[in-house]
Amino acid sequence: MIHKDSPLFQEISPQQISAVFRQLLGAGEVGKHELLPGGLFNTTYYVEYDGGQAAVLRLAPVNRQLILGFETHLMEAEAEMCRRCRDLEIPCSEILALDTSKALLDRDIMIVRYIPSCPMSENLPPEQEQPALYRQIGQYLARLHRVTGAQFGYLSRQSQGIGFSSWSDALLYEVEDMLQRSLNTAALEEAEAAAVRAVFQAHRPLLDEITVPHLLHCDIWAGNILLDDQRQIAAVIDGDRAMFGDPDFEFASGWMAHPALLEGYGIRPAPSQHQQQRIQLYRLYYALMETYIWHTEYAHLPFYQEHHKRLSDILRKF
Repeated sequence: MIHKDSPLFQEISPQQISAVFRQLLGAGEVGKHELLPGGLFNTTYYVEYDGGQAAVLRLAPVNRQLILGFETHLMEAEAEMCRRCRDLEIPCSEILALDTSKALLDRDIMIVRYIPSCPMSENLPPEQEQPALYRQIGQYLARLHRVTGAQFGYLSRQSQGIGFSSWSDALLYEVEDMLQRSLNTAALEEAEAAAVRAVFQAHRPLLDEITVPHLLHCDIWAGNILLDDQRQIAAVIDGDRAMFGDPDFEFASGWMAHPALLEGYGIRPAPSQHQQQRIQLYRLYYALMETYIWHTEYAHLPFYQEHHKRLSDILRKF
């Protein structure tokens, strides 16, 4: 499915595609090109060029005033995450070109080598083959999480010199950004925003029990795992929302609960009471983000209503 109704989506002409490949890759001939489905944030094309080469062209959103603060420099973050994944021997995208000058188009541009594959979400292997895949994903995550940094926060922020000495400062900075944007676009009412803000402020000491920033992918799910024709993992993609933070922030996603993934990751003791409370905070954070995104960035009323209700339900638990 291609989400052409999203305010962030905008196609470009075949002539513009050819110009991008000529300028950024020195391509001589640009042939077949077609929109790729699945993505909501970027406008994405499959492109063949120079008689047999294939790549994926990713164009950052239009209407950038609608996106969240940390989403402004996601392509720089993606490039950094790919570098780190290669160092950790985690299969990932090969970036052929990155242009954030906005000189060719008024948007950031990334070209990655095409990987013949299919998202795991679209071609789930037979049940007996799934544990091995989940186990491998868990192993990759464990490698990522063993990487530590000097500061907390999104890689996209750190690429612009914005990092945080405490985990609470990093999260509350983003919460405030999301709340202000949600109020400006009527995704939330004042009372709701005040309640969310109060919860995070009240739990600062709980967040500050986390003192070591670990590298997190922050978007691991079946849609971001590419499988080759042998149903083996070809790449883990879309690491542009990566951050340094608490590994439980990653594990707050329900998708991460697969027993084989946890086995591959390594033994995780039963969560303490404080861990459980932090995980609930992280789920509130995700619900806030999804509420804004589906209301304003993607303008999809049914999903907005679903996530807004989830936000309200989680908020009541505090």
